[in-house]
Amino acid sequence: MTDDARGVNDETAEQPAVESASDVHADHEAAAAVDAEPVTQGIEKNDPTVRRRARTIRLTVLVAILGLVTLNGYLHQHPIGGLRTVGVDALCPFGGLEALWSVISGGPVLQHIATSTFILFGFALLAALVFRRVFCGYVCPLGTLQELFGKIGHRIWGRKRPVVPEAVDRPARYLKYVVLIVITLWTWQAATLVIRGFDPWVAYMHLSSGEVFAEFSLGLIVLGVSLVGSIVYDRFFCKYLCPMGALLAIVSRIAPFAVRRNATTCISCSACDKACPVNIEVSSASTVTSAECISCNECVNACPVADTLVYGGRVAKSRLVLAPAHVMAYTLLVLGLVVGVTTVAGSFAWTMPSRPTVTDGQIDPESIRGYMSFEDIAIATGIPPSVFEQRFGIVPQDMTTPIKDLAPVYGFDVHTDVRDFVAEQLAAGAAMTPGTPTEGG
Repeated sequence: MTDDARGVNDETAEQPAVESASDVHADHEAAAAVDAEPVTQGIEKNDPTVRRRARTIRLTVLVAILGLVTLNGYLHQHPIGGLRTVGVDALCPFGGLEALWSVISGGPVLQHIATSTFILFGFALLAALVFRRVFCGYVCPLGTLQELFGKIGHRIWGRKRPVVPEAVDRPARYLKYVVLIVITLWTWQAATLVIRGFDPWVAYMHLSSGEVFAEFSLGLIVLGVSLVGSIVYDRFFCKYLCPMGALLAIVSRIAPFAVRRNATTCISCSACDKACPVNIEVSSASTVTSAECISCNECVNACPVADTLVYGGRVAKSRLVLAPAHVMAYTLLVLGLVVGVTTVAGSFAWTMPSRPTVTDGQIDPESIRGYMSFEDIAIATGIPPSVFEQRFGIVPQDMTTPIKDLAPVYGFDVHTDVRDFVAEQLAAGAAMTPGTPTEGG
């Protein structure tokens, strides 16, 4: 990373590579309070009501996205009325990078990856090329979860919130780049989503499933550390461990937009520093060029002086300025259009089949998923239920239970043992006509 990664592109001094957290310790709510702000006479103030409204709207949008994605995760684990939504990997853009080499090399698409994964990956990259890490600031549900826990921390600590020492914070910011490189290369080599077991977001989306302890215990630990860490220090995972954030940080370096500060009208109140969720020292910058900036515009909305902090062309003399609300609106509009068009076109799927897929009259064992039951598989393949009961030791009352919940109990693997067994049975001609009544049915 270059020497301006600290977040300051100052015209008079060269700054360190990563922003210091030593001077950022007051809560965000204080940044929005304008009664105590030291506005000097003759300087036009920003309307405090407009500023509060802008920050409230952003938080509302983030919480709404988090709620919708959380609901999707729940419906994937616990379908209602036969409706089973897609899994977490289908809605995670980082999977697009993980599966990229497999696609380029002509290999099979990695398990759990869907077309929607690549669509969201493309959107996140496109958004970063224009508005920097705006995906992190206006869309990412894991970032929202951390911000909510950060607000709890502000309530608990107030102005005495602990500060991560600069000697620790600065080098720790580079860990996410190490994670990005290691996970990407490891995935490309192994041809499987190796991050799943460590991914805090995957663990979060499986909180309502028994798998969270059996398969995602490490991810659950990372999730817990990230959320507790965010109570002490905002967006803990984003700053130190997120590989997607690291990728977007690299891409955003060439984005034409950035936060600019007018030093002439700045009153040095540090409201912008206190509002920044990634602890950039905005008050000492002429243009915020830090790769850490998530383009949330919290600093712009917190500034009490009109036209002092603006989001626009990163060139100092540029007249192109966008209101924070417009940045959010453009981002969500493009996301909505991309998802909407691809959904109508059939590329972006929101639901999953309840039984194995039949292609040209043949059952595809690879379409067997952990949420399916042995009864579902028996009906789709025509293999008698007694065959599954004998092979896996399943008692009849468990035939309707999702096989992923039975796997740790009976000691088999969903993605190898079950699929391989079904393939062997089909090859041996043990199945009846798919969809015909089976024993006891």
